[in-house]
Amino acid sequence: MGGVSDFDLSDTPGWKVPDSFLKSAAKWGLRKVATNVIADVLLAIPKGEYRRIVAENNRQRAYGEFIKIMDAAAAQRRGACAPNELSDTCPMSFTIAQFQQQGRTSDGTAPLRMYTIIGDDGEVVSIQGFDLMQTIKITVMHKNGHVISENVSPQEAMKTLRWLAGLAPTPD
Repeated sequence: MGGVSDFDLSDTPGWKVPDSFLKSAAKWGLRKVATNVIADVLLAIPKGEYRRIVAENNRQRAYGEFIKIMDAAAAQRRGACAPNELSDTCPMSFTIAQFQQQGRTSDGTAPLRMYTIIGDDGEVVSIQGFDLMQTIKITVMHKNGHVISENVSPQEAMKTLRWLAGLAPTPD
């Protein structure tokens, strides 16, 4: 019987690991590590806390967008408007940089943004944005003296702006 040395392997190519195998193994390993890290992070934050964080982020985003839109509308002020004139073509805006107000976690000072416009029917609409609470107070003073005032969330204010602009509502 012949031994191991009886086999002639000189005509066979040396065994080499294919590149695609190495890439697949690396991709699998990275995916496994990423999945474990994400699972650990998600398990560290309870679902209720996660939902609260998402809602807070959505509120901050909506408030920022609302303020940008209102600032852009206030910038549309015509050159012919007097500095203190308020009319349907001359909206007014004013910001108090350090206004004492209640906050979501603690009280403090933050900008209070005020916008005043004249509506289509001649009513005066005053919009106040409280930065610490990220709430919006809308006050409408009708020609007949009737006043309506309401605090709304930034999301509701954005829905109202989209409706007034004739745009389709965004899905919730």
